[in-house]
Amino acid sequence: MSKPESEGKNQIVSFHSIFAANARVGMVEMYIDEKIVMRLDVRTAKEVRDNFGSAIEAAISDELIVKFLTEKVGLDDGRAVLALRDFREMRQGSVNTVIPH
Repeated sequence: MSKPESEGKNQIVSFHSIFAANARVGMVEMYIDEKIVMRLDVRTAKEVRDNFGSAIEAAISDELIVKFLTEKVGLDDGRAVLALRDFREMRQGSVNTVIPH
């Protein structure tokens, strides 16, 4: 996976509620550095919120697994990352598929 172009740079991420008068519905807008990135209906915004939370928890778990494997088990970083792939496959059903819980 490539690094985001913004890595190392502080960004301001914000969310705003809006009312789409033409559709007569509430919506959520996401901004990065005061530029609108996306506009979502409420249902989709809730799905994004839930998926984001699941991804955060998985990232924490991944970090702890690698730390445990390197510091307690004694694996080098490369072997720890390979073992992490196995853990992900067991947790998610495949290395690349995330199943939100």
